[in-house]
This record gives sequence, structure tokens and C-alpha cells, in this order.
Amino acid sequence: MTSKRVLTADYCEGCKINNVEGIKSQGLSLKDTADKLIRTFAEQIFYTGFIHADPHPGNVLVRRGPDKKAELVLLDHGLYDFLRKKDRVALCKLWRSIILRDEPAMKKHSEDLGVKDYFLFCEILLQRPINMREMGLANILTREETAYMREMAMNHFERIMEVLKSLPRPMLLVFRNINTVRSINITLGAPVDRYFIMAKSAVKGWSRIRAFDSSRLPKIAVFRWLWMVWESLKFEFALRSEVVAMRLTASLLRLLAHFGLVPADEQMYQYLQH
Repeated sequence: MTSKRVLTADYCEGCKINNVEGIKSQGLSLKDTADKLIRTFAEQIFYTGFIHADPHPGNVLVRRGPDKKAELVLLDHGLYDFLRKKDRVALCKLWRSIILRDEPAMKKHSEDLGVKDYFLFCEILLQRPINMREMGLANILTREETAYMREMAMNHFERIMEVLKSLPRPMLLVFRNINTVRSINITLGAPVDRYFIMAKSAVKGWSRIRAFDSSRLPKIAVFRWLWMVWESLKFEFALRSEVVAMRLTASLLRLLAHFGLVPADEQMYQYLQH
């Protein structure tokens, strides 16, 4: 029905994804909504490479689906951009290496995307400071982390611009998508770990790309499949073990505080459990 002169539109029910009360009034879960939002944009960034160019909250509606759970509706598909496969592969590997604090890999995969100032690039990508001695990444920044990011934006503007100029053009949309996801997740109360979900999506996207390529080489396809399963399991184990370690640390601190051996610091407990 749509042609050069006729645009056929459809009316979609739902509330904006940053409308917390609107989502709750439909009996929908904020956690399920946030999880689906992150996975939707991660699919575009890490696997299809077909990236929505205007991903603000007004272009994402939430409605009750046939399964009585949250269903997302993406609006305004007039402008998309495409991230090449080699750039998607580099981005998938980069995100994985950041989460695992693999600094040599962070440097290599940043260079694959045309960036030499790799550490600054990684912090821009995650939109938070990166501590190479700790694997945990809280969804909500502390005061110190917020101050650090503001200082970086003000005092390292030229370096930031140099990084952005060296990137493939569609990567700018990746930043915009990631920022949208970050902002909405916080608005919804940060009910899910977006870093963990994005990282899992990156590993999955990389595996799917490799699986597609290996289908053309049936003799070694099974070995590539086994390798991808192994890589995914290693990644999952590394992340899960860090989460468990942080939660055990939080529990130990609470126990020590209960007996008066250390001062109670609720903010620290919450940070460790995010």
C-alpha cells in the first residue's frame, strides 16, 4: 500500500518506555521491559548491524502482548544505518574483552575499529569509568564515578573528538543506542544488569556470525561450533563467578558490620550487589 506518493501508517497502542506508571498500570514488569529493550538494541548492534537512527524513548512503546508480558513496539523506521560485519565482529570482541578486563584484547579490537586511544574509547563505549582491577560494573554510577566522567568530558574534549572521528560512521549510532538503553534502564529503576546482558549478546552475536561463516565450510563447522560453545561457557563462568564473589563480599561485610567489626556502609553493599 505504500509508494513514493502514499505512506500507509498504522496506529500502535502502548505507552512510552520511560513511562513507569504507564507500564505498571498495564500489569507489566519493569524488569522484563528493561531486559527486552536491552536485548532488542543489542541484537541490532552486535548481530544484524541494521541500526535504528533515532532511538529516543518516544520511538519505543510498551504494550501488553499475547503472552500477557511486555511487548515492545519500535516506531519511526525512516532512517537506519548499517554496521559492517567486520566492525560488528570487532565490537563484539571488544565488549567481551572490556567485561573480562583483557587489556591486550581491548587494545587490539579498538585498533580494529580505527581507534588508538583504546582505554578512553572503552570508557566512552560503556559510559562509565573502568577499573582494571575489578570486574564488577554497577548500573548506577557513584558520585565519584559521575565526577570522573564529567571531568573527562570537560578536560579531554579533544581526545574524545579524535576518538569519534576515527570510528566508522555507524558507530556514532551505536553510542546513541547505548546511551538510550542506559538512560531508560535507569529510569525504570535499573532492574537488570545491562552490562551483563549486552556482554552476553555480544558473545552470542559473534558466535552467530561465525556460525554463519562456518556453514560454507562443512568439514570444520562442528569444530567451530564446539569452539564457540566453549568460548560462551568460559565467558559465562567468568562473569557469573565475579557476580557471586561480589555478593559474597557484600554478605560478609554485612555480617562483620553486625558484630561491629567494620562500619556499616549501605551504599557499598548496594554497589557490590548491583
